[in-house]
Amino acid sequence: MDIRVSEDKEFLKQIPNVSGVYRFYASSDKNDELLYVGKAINLFNRVKSYFGKTTSQSPRISLMIAQIVRIEITVTDNEASALILENNLIKSLKPKYNIIFRDDKSYPLIRISNHTFPKIDVYRGKTNQKANQYFGPYPNSYAVTNAINIIQKLFKLRTCTDSVFANRSRPCMLHQIKLCTAPCVGYVDNEEYKSQVNLAICFLKGSYAQITNDLTKQMNDKAKQMEFEAAAAIRDKITLLNNISLDQVINNHNQPITADVIVAKSYLNQVFIYLISLQNGIYSGDKHFIINDPDSNIRVVLEVFIQNYYLEHQHTRLVYLQIDEKTHANLDQEFLQMFYAATKIRVISLRTIVLKKIFKMAEINLQRIINNNIANNNSVSELKTAAAKLASLLGIDTIDRIECVDISHHQGINATASCVVYQDGKINNSLYRRYNLPDSVGGDDLAGMKIMLERRLKSVDLPVPQVILIDGGITQYEMLKNLIRTSALCDKIRAVSIFKGEKRNPQYDRVIINDQLILGYRDDPGLFRLLQGLRDEAHRFAITGHRKAQIKTMTISKLENIPNVGATKRKSLLTHFGGLKGVMQASVEQLQKVSGIGPNLALQIFTYFHNE
Repeated sequence: MDIRVSEDKEFLKQIPNVSGVYRFYASSDKNDELLYVGKAINLFNRVKSYFGKTTSQSPRISLMIAQIVRIEITVTDNEASALILENNLIKSLKPKYNIIFRDDKSYPLIRISNHTFPKIDVYRGKTNQKANQYFGPYPNSYAVTNAINIIQKLFKLRTCTDSVFANRSRPCMLHQIKLCTAPCVGYVDNEEYKSQVNLAICFLKGSYAQITNDLTKQMNDKAKQMEFEAAAAIRDKITLLNNISLDQVINNHNQPITADVIVAKSYLNQVFIYLISLQNGIYSGDKHFIINDPDSNIRVVLEVFIQNYYLEHQHTRLVYLQIDEKTHANLDQEFLQMFYAATKIRVISLRTIVLKKIFKMAEINLQRIINNNIANNNSVSELKTAAAKLASLLGIDTIDRIECVDISHHQGINATASCVVYQDGKINNSLYRRYNLPDSVGGDDLAGMKIMLERRLKSVDLPVPQVILIDGGITQYEMLKNLIRTSALCDKIRAVSIFKGEKRNPQYDRVIINDQLILGYRDDPGLFRLLQGLRDEAHRFAITGHRKAQIKTMTISKLENIPNVGATKRKSLLTHFGGLKGVMQASVEQLQKVSGIGPNLALQIFTYFHNE
C-alpha cells in the first residue's frame, strides 16, 4: 500500500488498524532513499504518533519526520510476522534513520556426531539435527572449549576427525594423557563408549544429579568386584563433578535455570550491554556489546539489540534484563508482545533474589567495560597527538595514515614481509597486509625489504600513507628514502626509521626523521610509543606469517617430492588421512582407497616413506 503524505493529515485515514510494517520515504519516487522501517501491532496508532501536534521525538527523528513524503504499508498476518519482516527489511535495506545492530559473528556450539563412536567438537554454522546433536550456542570460544575440556576429563570422548579415526593403528597422545578411551583401536567397546556419550549429554543438559547417581553406582559395582583402581578413577570423576557444581554461580540443580542475564547502561551516546548466559544452571560464558545511541534513548537501542540478537541466536526462552536505574527506562510493552509472539522468549525486567549474585557480577563487569572504553578513547587521543607531532617534525599538515614494514625468515627460508597500519587514531589490524618473498632473498633482510617496498609503492589500489616507517638504521632509511624518491608517490610520502639502541632497551631506541634529525625516547615519549608500537606490531605480524608459511611447507614438502603426486592428489591424501602423519602410516591397501591413487602409485608412496 502506497500512501502520499499531506499537510492536512487526511492520509492517516488510509492506514489500517492492523499489524504490519511501515516504511518512510523522502520522495514520491519509488527509487528514492529509504528513511525508516518500523513495525506495529496497530499501524494506524503507530504512524499517527509520528505526526501528532505534540511529540517527544528527538531532534534527529524530528528531522526525519520533516522529510517524509511517502509511506509504504505492508499488512502482516500477525505481530510475529511484522517483527520478522521489519528485521529482514532493516538488514537488507539499511534505512538511514534506523539504529543498525551489526553482529555478523557465528557463535560456537558443541557438536556430538552421529557416529558409531561419536566425536565431540566445536562447531559453527548451520545445524543438521538429524545427523548430529548440538548444544549451545555459547557466547564465546573460551566457554565452549572449557566445556569440552571438562567433558574430556570426565567422559574421555574422542575429538579426532573421522578420517583420522578410521586410519589409526595405535592410540594418540590424548589416550596416553587419559583424555580419550581410544575407540579407534578397540580399547573400548561400543556399549561402554555409548554410556559415556549419554553421560556427556546429561552433563550438557545440566542433569548433574543423574550423572552423580550413575557414577556412584558404577563405583560401587567396581568396588564389589574388587576393581579398586577403576573404582578410584570413578571416585575422582565424582569429585571433579562436585567441584564443578560448587564453582557455578547458579548451582540450584533441582530447578536449573536456562536464561540470559543482561545489564545495560548508557554513557556518552553509547549503550553498553553485558550478557551472561546460563544453560541448565551452568554459567556458560559472557559477552559484551557497544551500540551507538544517537537519540539518547536506551530503550530503543535495547529493543534493536534484543530483536536482532535473539532472532539469530535462539538458545534460551528467558531473558532477565536490568537497565541502568538512573534512566528509569522500560521496554515498550507492544514490542515485548511482538517479540514473544515471534520467538517465544520472555523478557523480564526484574531483579530476582536467585540471580542477585550474578546481577552484581554483571554490573561490576559492565563498569569495567565502560572504563576500558574510556581508556581506549584516551589512547586514541594520545596516538593522534603523537601523529600530529610527527607531522610537525616532517613539515606536513597532517598524518592520517602510517605504514610500518618488517621482514621475518628462518635461515633464509620462507621469508615473509608484513605491513601494519596506523589510521585515524588507532593501529587498525583490519588493514594489515602480508607479502610472500621469493626464495632468492634468502637471509638478506635489506633485499627482502626492498622487494616488498617496491611492490607496495606500485600498488595503486591501496590508500597512500603520509609516512612509511621502517625498522633499521641509516642504511635502511636511505634505501627507503631513495625508493620513495624514484616512485610516482615521491611528493606524498615521507620516510621515517626506528632502530634499537644500547642493550636493545626500548628507552634507548632512536628515530631518524628528515635525514639529520635523530630523536631519543626522552625527547618525546608519546611519539616513541606510537612508533615503537607500530614497529613491534609489524615484527609480531611478520613472525606470525612466517610461521604459517613454515607449517604449510612442513605439511606438503614431503608429498611434493614424490613423482606423479600433484596438488590435487596431495589434497586428496591429506583430506582422507587427516594429515601428513596419517599418509605416512597408511598401508598400500589404505592408500589405494584414496581417489586418484592406483596400485602402482600407492606402492610408490608407501615405498617413499618407508625407505627413508
